[in-house]
Amino acid sequence: MSPNRAIAELTLGGLMLSLSALAVAFANIGAGGAGFYRMLIASALFYLVLRLRKVPARLNSRKAQRFSALAGVFLAVDLILWHQSIYIVGPGIGSILTNCQVFFMTLLGLALLKERPTLYFVVSIVLAFAGLYLLLLPEMSSSAGAKGVAYGVLSGLAYAVCVYFLKVNTRLPEGGGDTLAQMLNLSLWAALVLLGYALATGESLAIVDGQTLLMLVIYGVLVQFAGWLLVNRSIGAISLGLAGLILLLEPVITYAIDVLLLGKASSLVQMAGAGLTLVAVYVGSMKPPEKAMAEAV
Repeated sequence: MSPNRAIAELTLGGLMLSLSALAVAFANIGAGGAGFYRMLIASALFYLVLRLRKVPARLNSRKAQRFSALAGVFLAVDLILWHQSIYIVGPGIGSILTNCQVFFMTLLGLALLKERPTLYFVVSIVLAFAGLYLLLLPEMSSSAGAKGVAYGVLSGLAYAVCVYFLKVNTRLPEGGGDTLAQMLNLSLWAALVLLGYALATGESLAIVDGQTLLMLVIYGVLVQFAGWLLVNRSIGAISLGLAGLILLLEPVITYAIDVLLLGKASSLVQMAGAGLTLVAVYVGSMKPPEKAMAEAV
């Protein structure tokens, strides 16, 4: 896949992921339950498409199985923390918080994948940090808000580790195997962890109304099945740092929806932060980190 096509697919995937926080906010179900149904619905779709294509659902490579499973485990941890953050600070800010992943992904790319940053990219990271700081400053004024911010930042770390394992998988022979099979393995492991969390915390898994059912279908079909499939398809063709910056578009869009359509209180400082984040994405895309040469994993 060419870098330009990868950027286009990753951007489209990010737009679909921007529906995540809204689906969670309007579904009347707990953190573990929302994530479990997201993964369950997506797993059924991945399996159905694999059967229609007559492609084995099981990955042949043990390393591919391990890396996609680890990605699924960390995605589950990300969702648990992120859902808790959304319940405290709302879908817009919660979505921005988890996308602090851009900083963690850049560090992982530098330290573990030997990606080399350009001056443009360093400047973009500084701008993105400043933009996120302006957006989050009002939320830190209360203890509850600070707790929500902490959950969101930690979810960003888990999110970055998840994407790192997806990236490592693409460096295996044959790209780690069929993309749909990888996503099926990831989703099943994530569903197992989320189910365990829901049962351990006493959450009800009941779908109590039609609105919750609709939100869960959107969460499973558009976000996990379509959105994450596009992310996984494109992640191997560009640097991990650039991928993180592109995915920053997701929270800015969610934040705009939260403010314009859902009545989220905002300030000029926060709007300036959103604008600065968009500038950071543009600057970083001009000269992204250079991809490291593929090596055996």
